Amino acid sequence: MTTESNARKFGSTFMRRGAQFIAIGAVAALALTGCAKSGGSTGSGDDSTLNIGGLVPQTGSLSFMGPTLTAAIDLAAADINAADAGLTVNTDIKDEGDSTTDTATTSAKSLIEKNSVILGAASSAASKNVLPTVSKRQVVQISASNTSPSFTNIDDNGGYYWRTAPSDLLQGKSLGKQIVADGKKNVAILFMNDDYGSGLKDAVKASIEAEGGTVSKEQSFDPAAKDISSEVSQAISGNPDALVAISFDQFKGVVQTLQTNGFDFAKLYGTDGNNGIMKSGDTSIQGATFSQPGPYEGLDDFIDRVKQQAGGSLTSTVYAPEMYDATVLAALAALQGGKTDGTTIKDNLQSVSEGGEKCTSFKACAALIKDGKDIDYDGFSGPIDFDGNGDVTKATISFYQVTDANNTTTFKRQEEVTAQ
Repeated sequence: MTTESNARKFGSTFMRRGAQFIAIGAVAALALTGCAKSGGSTGSGDDSTLNIGGLVPQTGSLSFMGPTLTAAIDLAAADINAADAGLTVNTDIKDEGDSTTDTATTSAKSLIEKNSVILGAASSAASKNVLPTVSKRQVVQISASNTSPSFTNIDDNGGYYWRTAPSDLLQGKSLGKQIVADGKKNVAILFMNDDYGSGLKDAVKASIEAEGGTVSKEQSFDPAAKDISSEVSQAISGNPDALVAISFDQFKGVVQTLQTNGFDFAKLYGTDGNNGIMKSGDTSIQGATFSQPGPYEGLDDFIDRVKQQAGGSLTSTVYAPEMYDATVLAALAALQGGKTDGTTIKDNLQSVSEGGEKCTSFKACAALIKDGKDIDYDGFSGPIDFDGNGDVTKATISFYQVTDANNTTTFKRQEEVTAQ
């Protein structure tokens, strides 16, 4: 880490922790009056109303995630409003598109006019595109799914970017260990040539090599390409023990080419971006294994509520816990800070996530704040514990395996990983 980033981390941590003690004294006024005008950055018009915008992929290569992320935001908002803690949350969800369009930038420019917080974008590329605009207006950006390691030291105008998803350094570490533990020593990696793909590829490779394996092939592909069959064939040309695919919905094309080449899907490993892409009726990838940030066990009731919020079944529930927690954390930061502007939320996000009395719901945490206590919110996505760079310092990584011809994905195991 550079001297500059160390200085930012120390200064940011000092400011956020210090702000907590001022904020606790102010929270009573928020709960009781809720009518003073907030100062500072763009956002809500009064201190009892928190306006939250959402950038979710309603179109493009990640559109399968859109309904889940939207439902998670709206469910969290409903729970916050039902808690009757003196804070009302309004949500405004817009499309982020994908890297082939400028939809995310257009949506972000609209959202910063009325919102103190923007949740998203889902893709690392979209978040990097909008962050300069968002942070310049002192609006907090919290992504539930950005995993590129490059966000750790990104320029965010002094701390306006956060994420509830762990860095790929953590997912990659676990996935590499799993591959070698499965007896795979000679590994090929097929990855999309962007921040997400390149960062995760590097992390998986480092882990495989640290565990005694070899990465014999690193094959990139253009995320905007319509046909990547040549790249897929190149990736498996050396007959590897395992292939790691790092992609989004390009995964369907990957599977088709692998099937044409007679590839054994028990040797296929995927990541969060392609977990759940193949459905019943699609080509069977029985035996394939996927990594996914976030816990699995104990989330059945929560996932059922997300599905209910969405109006029925969902094709994917990826990053629902992280998005729900991002919404709750923003509201808790506002409640603790006594204001709903972006700067107040930024200054309180770290302290509500770590170091205080444990609580696992907005309602329980809000009651502790009202009593003047320092809180530590642990959510559905895990312990979170933000550091001064806006990264989670602890993460649960789960593994899933496709167990039948209908592409049923079954939980395999999970482990907690701590950032170094």
